[in-house]
This record gives sequence, structure tokens and C-alpha cells, in this order.
Amino acid sequence: MGGRDPIFFATDGMEQKDDWSFRRSKWFAAVEKECKNVKEKVGLLDMTAFAKCRIKGPGAEAFLDKLVANKLPKKAGRINLCHALNTKGGVHSEFTIMRESETSFYLVSAGAYQRLDHDWILRWMPDDGSVQFENLTNSNGVLVVAGPKARELMCRVSKDDFSNDNFKWLSSKMVDVGHAPVNAMRVNFVGELGWELHHPIEYQNHIFDKLIEAGKDLGIKPFGIRAMNSLRVEKSYKLVGTELSIEYSPYESGLDRFIHPNKGSFIGLEALNKWREKGFNNKLVTLEIHNPKDADVLGNNPIYENGSVIGRATGGDYGFRLGKSIALGMVKPELGNVGQKLKVEILGDKYDATILDESPYDPENKLLRA
Repeated sequence: MGGRDPIFFATDGMEQKDDWSFRRSKWFAAVEKECKNVKEKVGLLDMTAFAKCRIKGPGAEAFLDKLVANKLPKKAGRINLCHALNTKGGVHSEFTIMRESETSFYLVSAGAYQRLDHDWILRWMPDDGSVQFENLTNSNGVLVVAGPKARELMCRVSKDDFSNDNFKWLSSKMVDVGHAPVNAMRVNFVGELGWELHHPIEYQNHIFDKLIEAGKDLGIKPFGIRAMNSLRVEKSYKLVGTELSIEYSPYESGLDRFIHPNKGSFIGLEALNKWREKGFNNKLVTLEIHNPKDADVLGNNPIYENGSVIGRATGGDYGFRLGKSIALGMVKPELGNVGQKLKVEILGDKYDATILDESPYDPENKLLRA
């Protein structure tokens, strides 16, 4: 993520500075409060650091269709998660793509990879003027509202209709929050009911104040990147650069439902088909770590079976909603079944671990769709 996202919010007279440690340190209790508030009430996260752009023009749809492995959203206002593969079939970039109109698309991706993602688009974009690229990273702010009281909060700050019938999961609408025009997208990275509010940056303070004011008695509190990581790990949500990378095929990373090899040609398709014929060496799994002392998986931890290394953790965290230490990791496919017992090393000690079903928190996405 970019350098300007808050990592956590100091509470109870804590000093507002980070307490660096590989173990659970002073911020652990503060992050727990943030996660529980998102689960029970409503949290507010600043994700302005997201990379954002608009791809438009008569050739925009055909260009994006070739760039990504998923199908593009068909209707204006619909949103799909789409992955751009490299020419060898690995995962290069992940974009949330919202269709604005027949000839215009809004793309959001990780803030830390703005140059990588935007360079990739520009590298493949036709130069005949049929497609235009507009960088919106600095001109658009993003505030994320998430938690069971998110809908009630939105109804207080806007006259628009946020009911489930009118505003489905994975759709977006232009709404007003106070005096501000907002592109509200019903997606989030934490696995609760919520919206990402994309807005012209000059309105950000106005929107922030309206949300905080209207959400006081709902228990609104800000949360940071550490809490977001804990929440996303409980949903088995993947990050580019850890669970997703050019080293792994999208199938190894468990992206099967986002890959449509029969939709027509896209970058990396031939290499992906060859890779599939050859067979895969890895499978992404979600693990529960049993009884860790005072530290959780950070990533690149070795995973063992019978004393041999059979994979590595890509990321992890303590999952406060589940009350479990959770890790995501790549293992040999034959050892990747739910219930498989393994061991994971954390700071020199080996701990028992068990493979869980994907998305152990709310596996049926009932909360997201509420």
C-alpha cells in the first residue's frame, strides 16, 4: 500500500507511534478493537492511495478484454474483479473494473503498484487514438465504509436508496453525500457489508466529517491497514506480490472463477494453457495455526510435512473475528486438501497447522450480500 495510509489508530492513551516487532506488540490490542468495531458496528478506512484510472474510447472495451482474463462487466454500473496476466501466464496485475458506459471503464488497483499496473496498460494500449488513458490516482479520494451498520450510515448521509434490492453487491451508483458527488461502489476488502466511496479529492474532508458526525451513535471508528490485513486474511482475500504473482499461475492462486479461457484471446492465454497441460506445482491454501505463542505468520514462513519443507506462507495475521491465527500459503497440490495437518515455522518455532476451507469467515458471503 502507499505510504500515506494510517496503519492503526492509537487508543487508551497510547503513543501515536509504531512499535516495531515481529511479535504481537503494543498495537495488537488497538488493532483488535478496530477489527471488532468493523464486525459489530461500522468502520471507516482511507484507501485514497489506491491506483485509479479511466480507460475510454471506441476501442476501450476490446482493449480491456484482451488485457484481462475475466469477462468485463456487461452493464453500466457493474463491477468485476479482473486479472492481467503476463505473457508467461502468471498474474501481473489485479484490477477492480467498473463499467461507466459503453465506451468508458474505471479501474482501481493497489496503490503500491501504480507504476507497474499503469505501465502495463500503456504498454499494450493501441496507439491509434481509439483508447484514452486518464490517471485519476491523485484527483480521486477513496473512503471505505464497512460493517453491519454501513447501510444505516449511508442512508443518514445521503438521500439515495441503499437497499439491497436497489444497490446490489458488486454494483456502483453515483450518489450525493452531503454536497459531494460520490461514486459509491459496493465492494470491499474486509468481508462485511459496505461501500467504497470514490470522490473528487477536494470533497474528502466534507465527506469524512459527514460520515463521522452521522455515525457517532452507530459507533463509527476509523481503522487502518493492519486491521484491514487481519480482516482480509480471514476471507482468504489475496494480495498482488504475495498470494498473486508472476511466479504463480492464476489457477495455483485459486483464481479459477475469474479466469475465462474460452472467452476469446487475452494476453497470457497460450502460455496459461501450456502451463495447465504441464501441471501445477502449487496450491494456495488457508491455514489455522494452533496455539502460537505471541506471533503470527508474516509471510515467507516455511511450511512442513513430516519434517520436509512442502511450501511457504505468503501472508498471515491474527484473525480477531474468528479468534484464530490464520495464514495463507502455497503448498504442494497433493497436500492442499481441507483438514490436512502441517507445521508452520514462526520465528524459529514450529507450530501445528490445519488447512481450512477457503474464506473461513462468512464463507457464503452472506454479510457482503446482506
